[in-house]
Amino acid sequence: MKKIYFLLAIFSFLISYSQLTTPFKLRYKASLKGDMTVISNNITNRVEKGTSNIAYNTLNINSSKHNDEFVMGYIDIDNDSSTFSSSSADLILENKEAKKIIYAGLYWSATYKYNSGELTKKGEFLALDPTRENFNEIKIKLPNQEKYIDIKGEVIFDGLNLRSFKETSPYAVYADITKEVVKLSNPFGTYTVANIKSTIGKIKGGVAAGWTMLVVFEDSTMKEKSITSFDGFAGVTSKAMNIKYSGFQTLPKGQVNAKIAIAALEGDSNLVGDQVLFKISNKDNYIPISNLLRKENNFFNSTISIENEHFLNREPQSKNTLGYDSSLITIPNPDNSVIGNNSKEATIRLKTSGDRYYLFFTAFNVECIETKNTEKTEEIKENPTALSTTVIENTTTTVNSLATTSVINTQQIKEQAKEPIYNNTPKPIEVKKEESISITTNIAPTPAVNEIFNYDISGQPKGYYIIVNVFAKQRNSANFIKFLKSKGINAAYFFNPLKKYYYVYIVKSNNKEEVESLKASKFNNTYTADMWVLSVNNSKQSTSIAQKSFKKGIIVKNSLYKKEA
Repeated sequence: MKKIYFLLAIFSFLISYSQLTTPFKLRYKASLKGDMTVISNNITNRVEKGTSNIAYNTLNINSSKHNDEFVMGYIDIDNDSSTFSSSSADLILENKEAKKIIYAGLYWSATYKYNSGELTKKGEFLALDPTRENFNEIKIKLPNQEKYIDIKGEVIFDGLNLRSFKETSPYAVYADITKEVVKLSNPFGTYTVANIKSTIGKIKGGVAAGWTMLVVFEDSTMKEKSITSFDGFAGVTSKAMNIKYSGFQTLPKGQVNAKIAIAALEGDSNLVGDQVLFKISNKDNYIPISNLLRKENNFFNSTISIENEHFLNREPQSKNTLGYDSSLITIPNPDNSVIGNNSKEATIRLKTSGDRYYLFFTAFNVECIETKNTEKTEEIKENPTALSTTVIENTTTTVNSLATTSVINTQQIKEQAKEPIYNNTPKPIEVKKEESISITTNIAPTPAVNEIFNYDISGQPKGYYIIVNVFAKQRNSANFIKFLKSKGINAAYFFNPLKKYYYVYIVKSNNKEEVESLKASKFNNTYTADMWVLSVNNSKQSTSIAQKSFKKGIIVKNSLYKKEA
């Protein structure tokens, strides 16, 4: 196991913004010797000489145009009749023989009000083809492969029916393609993404579309890093949007190194005023992030860049991507003047005074050091209630007849993690002796009969929860929820980063008396196993009793959750 000194074990991600439409949530987390990178490309471009495949490189503020000033068309580079749009980007890493890809997350986003439109002489935007089709299914051709494979993604956001987004109707989609990538004998080379849907022609506000892939890789010759990614959707206009990272501690000595990756839609090259700022909690002022390509007052400028250079290992290789923006940038930190040693909280602020943009993805990367006692963090590729995960190895849990080796995929976990509806009458659970397996595990004991534990858990909805089981490993929570569902009971779980446990609950309510009544009635006499009430974010301090009790281990035997002396 590995224990990271700079471990974002209780990494929280909070956003305050009046037009936030899909809250940003944790998508992936890992600590490893290695690094992250991104590859990207746009999928729409201005029509020139009957094609949209010709790179557009005009960047000068005075001479470049907005994307809504062009008739826009699909880029389609592959000469394949099965695709209507396609663009590519190359994954190239130094010393690739030493690198092992462990995660690949693909995002695509576009403005998509209808299939095609025009601007009339009267200045009206009209649909030529008012059809709007499903946009969460695309194709991707992997390196050294001749054929495309189909990818179906998770819709993060669709603005079609929202008044604030009615003109451009942007969307964002995510797909985990790790399995497809890691099985390749050589995952380095050209990735071609096809059939991303967008409006073409013209719409009010402008056509923009593209894709970004986050790649995380191991390399034993590199320094240890903690890598975390988030996705959601927010339109950034005149009001600032804050992204807060907390629950960590930077190195006590030496240089603090960190970088971020960001992908956004609708950032124009010649519209200034958009900024990304950074601040540590004990600092008074926000510091604007910039580099040679991204100015302090024009960070989102329709470019695809890695550090101080345009990312040009792609086709087409437009320097001005007309409304699609993707970047990987080190946070400038001379002499630790921005991020100091022993810092525990940071905030990224996004704002604009001129150019609106839509943010849908960000990742944070920090160097860290190892200690003799080791502990390894595990990635989260789904998007449940939990904000982060730490797996404590050498701890085993088996829930009744469910094998812990069962594979629970992303979609299953998402379905199981939905908010439980406690007023649905569940079926009684009868636990037979032969169904149970006696095991030892480090999980939380039940409180006294009338005692309620309380914890302040950043990002977890405030309320009172009826807890029916606690686990040290995420997969066992998912297995147990699956077991409950087989018995007719809806359930969900959340992660307590303070103690690194997963809590499975069947009731959540803001009404304390209601929850206590349901517990006392054994869930209307339908749930006969042990249960207890946990108060979340209802006070500023956790009870000392709860803190002490978590240090003890218990035995689970012949019940859903039973403490044995």
